[in-house]
Amino acid sequence: MLTTIILSVYLALVLFDLQQITRQVTFIAEKETNAEITSITKNPWIKNLLNQNNRLIRKNKTFHREQVKKDKLLHEILTNLTHDLKTPLTVASAYTQLLEKTVPAENQEIVSKIDNSLTSIKHYLDYLMSYNLIQEKNISLNLEIIDISESLRESLFLYYEGFEEHQIPPSFSLLDQQYTIVDVVILQRIFQNILGNVLNHGKDYLQVTMTTSDEKWLKLSFSNGLQAKIDNPQLLLERFKTNEPSRTNKSTGLGLNIIQELCHMIHITPNIEITDTDFKIDLLIRLNQ
Repeated sequence: MLTTIILSVYLALVLFDLQQITRQVTFIAEKETNAEITSITKNPWIKNLLNQNNRLIRKNKTFHREQVKKDKLLHEILTNLTHDLKTPLTVASAYTQLLEKTVPAENQEIVSKIDNSLTSIKHYLDYLMSYNLIQEKNISLNLEIIDISESLRESLFLYYEGFEEHQIPPSFSLLDQQYTIVDVVILQRIFQNILGNVLNHGKDYLQVTMTTSDEKWLKLSFSNGLQAKIDNPQLLLERFKTNEPSRTNKSTGLGLNIIQELCHMIHITPNIEITDTDFKIDLLIRLNQ
């Protein structure tokens, strides 16, 4: 009888210790903390378990600190690299466009291929800059009240000449003075990526419309014709998935995934509708009252 009582008390103490340890482990796993597991237990097996867990915690903390340093270094490298590439790429594109107007007809095809290659590089660089922006903004957002309509008009103006060159006539139905609290850099990057996708994969038309619901929500819609049918539209939001397996088109498979990630960072809900001939993306944005 006495043995049974002693065993029961022993098991109760062990269970109590394990319960306390579990709570501490849960807290450490969920929070950013330098804490380690502590216990006043006299049980040698539990004390050994605590020591081994604390060793693992210290090891993970060291790994995390090193990873943060590496991520910061990578971010700085990507930032410097993209900016260093942007200027010579812009200069090379300008000279190529000048050459297209002056070279003999027999050399036009060569110059055109050079220009297309430079354009492809620009698209890849834009994707890289957007991806780097996501890493940067995951750290901190610069929120401010902005006029969505004005910001969109600025982006549309930058791409208007490109729409004309690609024979994609744009039509707009925008509302004035629609305000929201947002990181304007991310919002403009979303607009630029959407409009860039229209130039890369669209044809025939671009329609941009704004509608409101209950004066609390703004739905911003972009729709355009497609150059080619999209076989697996459900895959386009996955990173590195493309509609061109051969990669002959100017696509990294990051375009729509980046748009989605940027939207989620500033609490915009994107919705995509795709048919055999048309593409549409809606952005649901909460208005600032």
